[in-house]
Amino acid sequence: MLAEAQALLDARALLGLGAQPLSRGATCVAFTDGRRVARLALGPEARLGVQALLQRRLAAQGVPVPPVLAAGVLRGEQAYCVDILMTGDLQPPSDSGWADLGHALRVLHALPRSGHGLLTDRPDLLQGQAPDPEAGVRSRLPEAWPFGTVPLDRQPLVQADPALHAPLARRAEDLRRVAQGPTRVCHTDLHAGQLVWRGGRLAALLDFGDAACVPAAWDVASVAYFHGWVAAEQVAGAAGLPCGTDAALFGLLLAQHRAARARRREQMAQAVGFAHGCLGRLGSWAPATPALGHRLAAP
Repeated sequence: MLAEAQALLDARALLGLGAQPLSRGATCVAFTDGRRVARLALGPEARLGVQALLQRRLAAQGVPVPPVLAAGVLRGEQAYCVDILMTGDLQPPSDSGWADLGHALRVLHALPRSGHGLLTDRPDLLQGQAPDPEAGVRSRLPEAWPFGTVPLDRQPLVQADPALHAPLARRAEDLRRVAQGPTRVCHTDLHAGQLVWRGGRLAALLDFGDAACVPAAWDVASVAYFHGWVAAEQVAGAAGLPCGTDAALFGLLLAQHRAARARRREQMAQAVGFAHGCLGRLGSWAPATPALGHRLAAP
């Protein structure tokens, strides 16, 4: 773990004495001087080298991403990346903004790549670290059924709403099939914090630490989970992707993952509701009103 005092010293070595803490995530800590951002890895999971590679390749093709100013290793051990601080405004995304995201994903998905799953952290090549498609899914969603070791009846999603068990169980082969699709470099985690909007248009696509070689329907499902199916359909159209069965199946995997990470009742409710919506899009039976269990403590 990078000590706070050492992190500040490293940030000031990169940005000058004006460096101040910006945020701390699961894989890196960020500092800013108001113009630039320095990200320092907290461990190998940060994959800052391949993030810089992706940003440079996308920027070269006109995708709005933070320009990379520097990347490397400090003190022989501390991985870092410095790029421009990207800021937005209070205007929500417009239809054109969702199309911007679709065009960005089209470019991302077309980048040369090999392998499966989370990208190996190297500055020269986009290569998945898993040996096969199912292992690729597990590298990103380690316990999502039917790919992990946790059985369906012990999935937090199903424990929150047992009525999901039967319709999910009927989809085992479909979920295995969808994981076998052609791989693309996908972002995989398109929540609001990864998208910078300005005037309703996409000003920047951020944070490629979870980028993986997986089927492109994953990104469609990710947009749907965080922004709704209407936005997902707009993004998919601009990306040249369908917004149908495969996206809904990946949505069931994402719902399991988000349920396992839920710490508040509203987060679990979102995961359960999204799973029901995906089953509805697949034509599977599910109760119209999901009933959350009492496993989570009240906020």
